[in-house]
Amino acid sequence: MTNMLADLYRRGEKKKLEVVKEGLVVRKAELDNFFEEYLELFDDKMSAIEDQSHPIWKAYKVRYKEWQKINSDLKLANYYMGMV
Repeated sequence: MTNMLADLYRRGEKKKLEVVKEGLVVRKAELDNFFEEYLELFDDKMSAIEDQSHPIWKAYKVRYKEWQKINSDLKLANYYMGMV
C-alpha cells in the first residue's frame, strides 16, 4: 500500500489518492465497529485470560495489526493529499 500511495503521489493522481483514502477510511470504520462489538462480547474473558495465545486474543491481535497498518496508510495518504 505504501508503494502504491507513493506512486500515485509521484504521478500527481489526486483523484486516485482520494479513492484509496476513502477506502481506507471505510475499512478503518469497519474495524472500529468490529472492536466495539468484539470488546463488548469478550472484554471480561480477555481480562480473565492471561495466556495471550488463546484464540480470543489471537483474533484480537490479528485485527489490531490490520487496524495499525490502516492507520499508518491513512496518515500517509493524508500527507500525500496535502502535498498534491
